Amino acid sequence: MGSLNPRPLDLMLFYKMERDFYNRLIRELGQVRESIELVMALWLWFESIGHHDFIRHVAACQDDVVLRFIAEGEACLDHLMGNRDPSRSDELPFTNFLMAEPIDLRFFEYHRDIAFDGVRFFLENVCRIILDDALMERVARDSSHPDHRRVLSSGGLRIGGPWSPETDHTPEEQRSMFITFSMGYPIAREDIRDFFNTRYGPCVETVMIEKASARQRPMYGRLVFRSASTIAVVLNGQQTAKFVIKGKHLWARIYLPRRN
Repeated sequence: MGSLNPRPLDLMLFYKMERDFYNRLIRELGQVRESIELVMALWLWFESIGHHDFIRHVAACQDDVVLRFIAEGEACLDHLMGNRDPSRSDELPFTNFLMAEPIDLRFFEYHRDIAFDGVRFFLENVCRIILDDALMERVARDSSHPDHRRVLSSGGLRIGGPWSPETDHTPEEQRSMFITFSMGYPIAREDIRDFFNTRYGPCVETVMIEKASARQRPMYGRLVFRSASTIAVVLNGQQTAKFVIKGKHLWARIYLPRRN
């Protein structure tokens, strides 16, 4: 996949809750910045593979519970890096409370490559941008320009009637959303296309679905819009949008491809 470099302003708006939570962890719970960046990257990777709103749920917990989640996250990272503590149990009771399917520390042995790449991706492409105080202060200053305020205040919302995007020549990856399905319940391309075109006007350019083996069903895909502005409409200020299409659940969030 090609690389994508979203504007820091876009990332700041999209990950505002994560940044606020990060500040709480540093300022109120006395956590070390470098360690928490890694834990946040791990949790973002959890969300990207289908464990939706993981960070939002952790952030809603009391401080003592949050610290337990952090301890388990650090244990996962230690295991991922090959620093296994033989005296520690493999169980992850707090983490599993928010997981669609339970895991333990052995998960990071069996899936080390994909987990390592996923955590590194979110660390480099998200955490080291949105958690950089100096960069975010500069972005916030720049976004106070009147032209930026006009764009942000509109929120991308439709005002009556079907919305039809203008021709958009931005790269395909910047017009895409990552979509996931409930395990065992994929949704057909045509049904996804029809649903979004009916709901938002003729906005879909193409729908790509994971190529699963004969014994497995696809669990994720990519939805490409004709215009990048459709993403703001679909998310409507949220990080993840959930839809029910012919009785099956679909989750959509911003698409961040891996670097080559």
